[in-house]
Amino acid sequence: MKRWQMTLGLAGAAVVAAALAPRLTAIFAPTPPPEPPPAPPVSVVEPVVVEPDVVVEAEAEQGRLIVDAGLDRPSVLKGTASERFLTISVRAPLGEGEQVRQPVNVAVVMDTSGSMSARGKIDYAKSAAKHIVRSMGPDDEYSLVTFNDNARVIVPATRIVDVDRISRQIDRIYEGGGTNLYGGMELGKKEVLDSLDAGEVGKLVILSDGKANVGVSDPDSLARFAAQASAKGISVTALGLGVDYREDVLARIADLGGGNYDFIDDPAELSAVFEAELQRTATVVARNTAITIDLPPDVEPIEVIGWDAQKTGKGWTIFMGDVQAGAERKIVARVRVTGHTTGDLDVAAVRADYTDLVDRIQSQSSDIAVADITVDPNRVQANVDREKSAAANRAWGNRYLEMSTRAYEQGDLKQAKKMLAEGSGVLRQAASSTGDVKLEADAKALELQLDVYEDNAPSSSEGRRAIKMNKEYFRDAYR
Repeated sequence: MKRWQMTLGLAGAAVVAAALAPRLTAIFAPTPPPEPPPAPPVSVVEPVVVEPDVVVEAEAEQGRLIVDAGLDRPSVLKGTASERFLTISVRAPLGEGEQVRQPVNVAVVMDTSGSMSARGKIDYAKSAAKHIVRSMGPDDEYSLVTFNDNARVIVPATRIVDVDRISRQIDRIYEGGGTNLYGGMELGKKEVLDSLDAGEVGKLVILSDGKANVGVSDPDSLARFAAQASAKGISVTALGLGVDYREDVLARIADLGGGNYDFIDDPAELSAVFEAELQRTATVVARNTAITIDLPPDVEPIEVIGWDAQKTGKGWTIFMGDVQAGAERKIVARVRVTGHTTGDLDVAAVRADYTDLVDRIQSQSSDIAVADITVDPNRVQANVDREKSAAANRAWGNRYLEMSTRAYEQGDLKQAKKMLAEGSGVLRQAASSTGDVKLEADAKALELQLDVYEDNAPSSSEGRRAIKMNKEYFRDAYR
């Protein structure tokens, strides 16, 4: 079996986010309807980055991450161009019961604009900011930055020694004014950078309930800033509170910042969300994780579902950011495979480059997806990887939810309902073929949106809440 060599060498995964930053227009435009899914989608018979002590040379499987790549249906009919889902799993195991706990340097960047006075949001936010302090250890560092018309440091970066003093500083926060998100991010980044020690995990946690409307406010600049922070070893998580913020902007900030995005409907959830984010930050195993997918001449790239993928020759690079212990992340791509000779064909070389925060080395892990080229059509139909097929179809079916939501957001109820029906059909067919209960649940979730769309205008509070919930649901489905 002939294997081609990976063409992209090991080159500091931290720069990937910055390289992706200029490519910031697609998500803000309406998503076009997809091409029909492959027929059938499932057969009826898934620094400052820590400076490494050693730079590992480009060899496979040195790192802690486990990469697994394969096709949903591994057999392809010889001489026929066949569409397949390439499903990639990136997993960070806990490892023989060992719980990874890194010291963290966290800056909470809190919106204190006038809209935070509604529903007691500012009080919940202050309570959550104090809760995260109480949850941190003596080796951790904490800072708090607020922003309205201007950004200001409320709690300078400090070790967690005097919790009561920090709490009193938080109590003095008041709300009012506009939303200078960029200014808050900039000041929070400075607090972390100026105090970040070797071995610490740097983090910005942004909380906002409104649209950036003061200072630098265009989405491209905000997302580019997050990418630059990530390239310096500070991942960025964005938490959207309420229904008035721009979810696409915060989601893109988190994507290019290598962190997480969450929609928080109830302010009372803030303390639990903050604590969960702290726990994730403290157990990061791989930082600045970049996935390279390299395709040979007989495989044509079509698209990567959901992720912001940068085209690189015959394949893609995808910035995944932080991967914490015990987590599993997925990437689903559509490819077109043509096999000219029978036997095994390497259809994708997949590599993860990242900083290993446990061993403090630059590392990589890899896998190769293989197709079976055959002249037997029955073998093509019967050979299904049920796990990879379920994962792929979950991402594909829920893509219809995302497109339906965008159509609803633009007032096109007919198109929104059409996308829901088509997505539900894809998911139910896949559920029947794979026996995966998640696919059945996803199909029901799509169908439940029909009543929401018909009963609520997209500009209403319920409509805007549905838009945010649906987009977050789609993100979870393809990751």
